Amino acid sequence: MYRSIRIAAAIAGAALLSSPVHAHGVAGAHQFVNTMLLDDPNVADEASLPTMTYLPLHNDGGGITNQTTAGIEIDKRITENFGIGVNTGYTWLQTPGQKTANGWQNLSVTAKYKAYVSAEHEFMMSVGVTRNFARTGANGTNGANLGNADSSSTTPTVYFGKGLGDLPIGPLRAFAVTGTLGYQLPDKRLKVDSDGSALNNGLSAQWQGGLSLQYSMRYLQSQVKDLGLPEFVNKLTPLVEVAWSSPASKPNNASTQYLIGAGIAYTESTYAVTVEALFPGNRQSGAHMGIVAQFHLYFDDLLPNSLGKPIDKWW
Repeated sequence: MYRSIRIAAAIAGAALLSSPVHAHGVAGAHQFVNTMLLDDPNVADEASLPTMTYLPLHNDGGGITNQTTAGIEIDKRITENFGIGVNTGYTWLQTPGQKTANGWQNLSVTAKYKAYVSAEHEFMMSVGVTRNFARTGANGTNGANLGNADSSSTTPTVYFGKGLGDLPIGPLRAFAVTGTLGYQLPDKRLKVDSDGSALNNGLSAQWQGGLSLQYSMRYLQSQVKDLGLPEFVNKLTPLVEVAWSSPASKPNNASTQYLIGAGIAYTESTYAVTVEALFPGNRQSGAHMGIVAQFHLYFDDLLPNSLGKPIDKWW
């Protein structure tokens, strides 16, 4: 009945910065801001409460279905460089002339280890694995309409971030790139009969990934040239990101999808607010432009003696 998108959530030296922002994804003088279509390379104590997404989708009846999702994610460090993230969300699918389909998304849990940071080269790399638990959200026909898989899956993933502070052209040094690449392994592989109809509730393997390009006004002001801009402007980071997924095995009942986000992040020491316009890269990704907005909390500054420090330092 509906074709729903599974990209994104399918559905971040502090001393060198000019104002007191602590190590929220910092490598050298560069801070990687939270992105919304792909996970960032940092391991931290933080929460997204909520991430609101609106995106019109094509449905199988030839019309448009409006998808709205309120996403929730909580990340907690176990040690300085190892942490666990839990995310889910509630989705509404509205099609003119039909009853609204709504319900919880399946629960996903990610374990991530920050393996390498180079302050000199403003580089960060992490490795992780995400487990999607089938039937933890809405199930049956309603769950399928919402995009909830009926089979669990595991996705090993590599995350990276690279500031471009070593470029010889001053203004370009404020750019940074982040990205992810993962491979989804389903618990149950899809089987089909001779006419392509599914014989079970399995999934195909999938490649999943994305890239973001960020421009830090704070880095420009503190590391390149102070243009005398208002402090509010210096806390902004314009960014563009793209997330994609594509089948990696046969048979499959999924299609390649691309979703592009373009917007701006405002980052304080204890919170960040980000807004992006969403642009479907193909018909399978959406029908028209959408929007995503997020309110993000940094517990290491907000609650430094409790939720803001690793669990192994609580005692």
